[in-house]
Amino acid sequence: MWGIIPAAGNGTRIQPLAFSKELLPVGSRFDGEDRFLPAHGDKLPSGRGDAFAVRFHLHPAVKASRLTDGRGAMLMLPNREVWTFNAFEDSIELEESVYLAGREGPRRTTQLVIHGRARKAPSVRWSFVHADPTAPQPRRRGEEPQLPL
Repeated sequence: MWGIIPAAGNGTRIQPLAFSKELLPVGSRFDGEDRFLPAHGDKLPSGRGDAFAVRFHLHPAVKASRLTDGRGAMLMLPNREVWTFNAFEDSIELEESVYLAGREGPRRTTQLVIHGRARKAPSVRWSFVHADPTAPQPRRRGEEPQLPL
């Protein structure tokens, strides 16, 4: 699946924003961007709220660990595959969620959340990348490999 989901929302008093989502799968990578747009006119109305939360609800079998830079997470699937989620310029939070699609009823799970303000950040870029365990890990400039003693 890929493409652009057109702006949604009608600019009500509660929801002065519309948003669009662009999705682009490329090989073992899935990139996306959420854009927050004024529902009417060129600018967000002053005095109105502009807070947003972009949420990615995970299946209960997926284990998430926040990366140390705070801008991503490592996702471990039940089959031991690893994916990384990257929010680029934005920090993420791991928050509780509820999985409702299981036959056994509601289950606890985790969601990845990017909080922001549309006036400061009118778009959020993100990606999911499959981590290939056979690929060599990049080294930082000037970093020497550590040899076991």
